[in-house]
Amino acid sequence: MQPIDKTTSTAIVHDNTHMQDDLHALEQRWGLALQTAGFGVWDLDVPTQTVHYSPQWQQALGYSSDGGADSTSVWRARVHPDDLPAMMEALGRHLRGDAAHYTHEFRLRAADGSWRWVLSRGRVVQRGPDGQPLRAVGTMTDMTDRRELEGLRVERDRAEAASQAKTEFLSRMSHELRTPLNAVLGFAQLLARPDVSTPPDDQRRYAQHIEHAGWQLLRMVDDALDLASLEGGRLRLVPQPLDLQAAVQAALQEVGSVASRCGVRLLGPTLPAAARVLADPSRLQQVLSHLLHNAARHNHPGGEVELSVQPRPGSWLVTVRDTGPGMTADQLQHLFEPFNRLGRPAGARLDSVGLGLALVRSLLRGMGGDVVAHSSPGAGSRFEISLPAA
Repeated sequence: MQPIDKTTSTAIVHDNTHMQDDLHALEQRWGLALQTAGFGVWDLDVPTQTVHYSPQWQQALGYSSDGGADSTSVWRARVHPDDLPAMMEALGRHLRGDAAHYTHEFRLRAADGSWRWVLSRGRVVQRGPDGQPLRAVGTMTDMTDRRELEGLRVERDRAEAASQAKTEFLSRMSHELRTPLNAVLGFAQLLARPDVSTPPDDQRRYAQHIEHAGWQLLRMVDDALDLASLEGGRLRLVPQPLDLQAAVQAALQEVGSVASRCGVRLLGPTLPAAARVLADPSRLQQVLSHLLHNAARHNHPGGEVELSVQPRPGSWLVTVRDTGPGMTADQLQHLFEPFNRLGRPAGARLDSVGLGLALVRSLLRGMGGDVVAHSSPGAGSRFEISLPAA
């Protein structure tokens, strides 16, 4: 390193004195702002990596100031570690000439250990003959109060959104419950008429309608409670090593009668013994049953529902494919939204309220998996669920 001669030393002292004079002038000019708005000014000597901060700004953060310059490393050490790389990158872009101004918001540690959000803005005011930056000046504004207000607004908006969602949920649920309840009450009243002799065949038919509506009510209530528990973090899932073949066979057997009534053929795979996944046993069967039920009910007589399984790195892929009418791109976009019937009217023959698929996705994600749907009009639908391998 070359020794600093007397002329250079005198110039550096003169420059530092000049910088301090400029800073003092800025403080006098903006005294009211510095006192009332959490506002400060800084003056950076780029070659020596020293910076002057206005004494009032340092005192506002709880640091003592003798009016002299500090090494930039002192202030960099006070920047939050998560914010420092982005701040240095923003400053570097401006010093290199890649950005017209320097502007960045970050957290700065006060003397008492608390973190203050600050907005730092500045620009290079002097460059050398080679274009290298020599001096940059700027301002520092305390943004902590504004940040806290923004956080309160975000929390308020979340609370209002949650309240609105709860209101909509209760409104839709009460509306959907009326259809099966009306069936139960209506057919029960037909059976209870004292002045009319109901033929045995009609009695059996009425009883079947009541039973069907009762099971529909039970599914709706169970799905709604499960979904609410999942979203509220109250439903406990216990993933464990599980034989996938057993879970698949149990789900196929459960849905067999539904597929038979719909005139749909079920096709299931034979899996190797190595097909083991990490999943909650009862919830995995619930997921598979939901998908197979949907595939059978949304199919046409003579159609097929095929369940297949394929290994993936670190996971297993279970696919449920049907030969039903398929769905449009718009329907796919809203497929997993609770209570979304995808354009089907309430009380339609498919007796779905739009909770099953939302529950399927929530359960799978809770077990470390996920579900993706593929479909197009006239080409059936394909649901692919991934599960972590045991």
